[in-house]
Amino acid sequence: MKSQKTCFLGVSILFLFALIWQSSLTVAYTGEGQSVLTLKSGSDGPAKDIVNISAVRFAERMKQRTNGKIQITHYSDGQLGRWQQVLESVQAGNVAIFYHPPTFRSYQITQLPYLFRDLDHAAKVMNSDVREELSNRELEKTGIYIFGWLYMGFRHCTFTKAAVRTPADMKGLKFRPPPMPLMMDIFKAIGARPTPVNFGELYLALRQGVVEGTEGPLDVLTTTNMWEVQKYLVLTGHTFTANFPHMNGKLWQSLTPETRKVWIDTWKEISEEAKKEVIDKEKEYLLLWKSKGVTVIEPDVEAFREATKDVWKDFLTEPGEREIYERIKTTR
Repeated sequence: MKSQKTCFLGVSILFLFALIWQSSLTVAYTGEGQSVLTLKSGSDGPAKDIVNISAVRFAERMKQRTNGKIQITHYSDGQLGRWQQVLESVQAGNVAIFYHPPTFRSYQITQLPYLFRDLDHAAKVMNSDVREELSNRELEKTGIYIFGWLYMGFRHCTFTKAAVRTPADMKGLKFRPPPMPLMMDIFKAIGARPTPVNFGELYLALRQGVVEGTEGPLDVLTTTNMWEVQKYLVLTGHTFTANFPHMNGKLWQSLTPETRKVWIDTWKEISEEAKKEVIDKEKEYLLLWKSKGVTVIEPDVEAFREATKDVWKDFLTEPGEREIYERIKTTR
């Protein structure tokens, strides 16, 4: 009997804590002054990737925690258009949020080669006032506010025939990086021949030998079945990848302080969940690639670091960029 009472008391205490926690997120929200907003968000990635899963979670929790004041419908798979068009729609206020890797210059700083020592270093910077400063710069320049980040993984390389272990092994190879000047410069410095290919055509281009290799985070490389047309996975970890929620700046500024707090607190929760899931999935992905007969190589990372050590010098040309770069490098 005593044990039953003890058990009942324990369950009651847990229920009380759950009630208090739930209350702090929903019941405590008054919604005073906040009009009901029906919003759209989008991404050009597949519905099953971590970005779209996180976007849907965010929409669901915001509706719940604002008592229906914020209602977001999310569209995956590029349903809202090409990324350039959707960003313009965000600027115009026709779309509330677009989830995408860094397209604005300020945030491309985070993709400089070997900028971060490890994930812990990257997370500290992404959760710091440095990232907020980058967001404010873009809000002022573009009218878009980036309110957080999603970890996508460090980027690695894959090859059709070349067992790459050093930059010398990539010399002259036709290689497809994302069509961004910074990414092109990284692989020029390594010695490859950067070759533009639309992402939607990349699988076929690799299979037909139009290009001899590509790169990306494991999540993207795996969910697009690149292991079917690649023989080697080389763990270069050359850049850090995050996806960013690009939000209409006027919409952000129109939210009440109470709604902004719920917005940011909820996103931080979503972001942390996603980071843990990506880390777990990366372990599974490596096992999958190996099970498919792909050779996984741990290359001479220091040689790649040395080959790309000066890329930042040509990239950081605008006022204040080098100071931000140094602050990121020295974050502990």
